[in-house]
Amino acid sequence: MTTAHYGLLPAETLGMSEATLLCDTISTLAESPVWDEKRQVLFWCDILGKTVRCAALTPGQYREWSFPSTVSSLGLCDNGDLIVACGMDIVVLDPESGATHTLCSIPAPEGGPFRLNDGRIGPDGAFWVGTMHNVPLPQMEPRGELWRVTASGAERMQIGLTCPNGLAFSQDGSVMWQSDSVQRWIRRRTFDKSRGTFDEGILVAQMTEETGRPDGGCVDRSGVYWSAGVSAGLINAFSPDGVHLGAIAAPVPHPTMGCFGGSDFSTLFLTSHRHNMSDERLQKAPSSGGVWMIPTKTTGFAGFRFRR
Repeated sequence: MTTAHYGLLPAETLGMSEATLLCDTISTLAESPVWDEKRQVLFWCDILGKTVRCAALTPGQYREWSFPSTVSSLGLCDNGDLIVACGMDIVVLDPESGATHTLCSIPAPEGGPFRLNDGRIGPDGAFWVGTMHNVPLPQMEPRGELWRVTASGAERMQIGLTCPNGLAFSQDGSVMWQSDSVQRWIRRRTFDKSRGTFDEGILVAQMTEETGRPDGGCVDRSGVYWSAGVSAGLINAFSPDGVHLGAIAAPVPHPTMGCFGGSDFSTLFLTSHRHNMSDERLQKAPSSGGVWMIPTKTTGFAGFRFRR
């Protein structure tokens, strides 16, 4: 396990000085950015706003879809639909017509409120999504789980999580990254895409509030894992084998998740939140809750798609 530190990454690795907002829309808790390379648009969600949002790089091209419960994560299907984590349901959205239908419901443990959280389409064509105790952060218990959702049903794959987060896969499908935002660890696991399974892996880092409580994550083409340090206004980078390369300051105090996209996948789209921020802090960072576009010297790749 490595100890998080600073100073190894030059700021120009991510062009923070050139960071701009994708659109004027501000969310309470923006998460799960997903670039659709076929439509050339970015999808993301506002968890507490119960909304899926979409914008193109061209100003003015914006759409949104409302849902009855918290919308925590999403992914692309092979036919162009979206798979959406809504409350404890897995919902399929046709973004062209706006029609939705429930694919399946994830059973919640007995006692207390629960909801789905971070989710990601894996190289096995399944939607990997976590559940969490839906109470204030200090009161969360380690009763969260990780589920593997396919067109034919859902299977529990892991228990003992508190706030499952940071799911991301390498381009060749052999590595799965994962974090827990309350337990504050980041793990790197070997992934078997033919069977949809993963090993115990290695504990890459134990983060702190100061080094960045790990939220969402993404992987670039070289295999580097970029973890949003939501508590510290940082983006932490880890090498393909798990060495902490350093951190870069984000353009907002609370970055939540990154996603590489754009015509050549050299833009990092970064979501953020403004939940529970004081008026004083919001005055200093009024664009909190926005989605940022950041030019990079690295590139990403097209996300995996859910097999219908």
